[in-house]
Amino acid sequence: MANSLVKALPMLLSMMISQLIYLKIDNKYNVTNKISSRLSIRQELKAFFCICCVMISILIIGVIGIYVIDINNTLYGVISGTLTGIGISISVKLSKKQTL
Repeated sequence: MANSLVKALPMLLSMMISQLIYLKIDNKYNVTNKISSRLSIRQELKAFFCICCVMISILIIGVIGIYVIDINNTLYGVISGTLTGIGISISVKLSKKQTL
């Protein structure tokens, strides 16, 4: 149990840190509004589209890590945690915009 928590810790920490950094950057530069204006799909599907793009990019990085170069498990956890944190932050902002 403790071993699996230690293995998941880099991913969780990078996810939390990337969410905090993205929210600060988004408050200053309005990145989510720019992403939302560039997507030409319905408003209720924008958050889902963002999460799908993040999951596809994590899958591509995983495949590259298996077949092309050898990526350490810790590095893969940090990369996937960062992408997941940014994706969650964007999708939460987009879904809040939908209800307004």
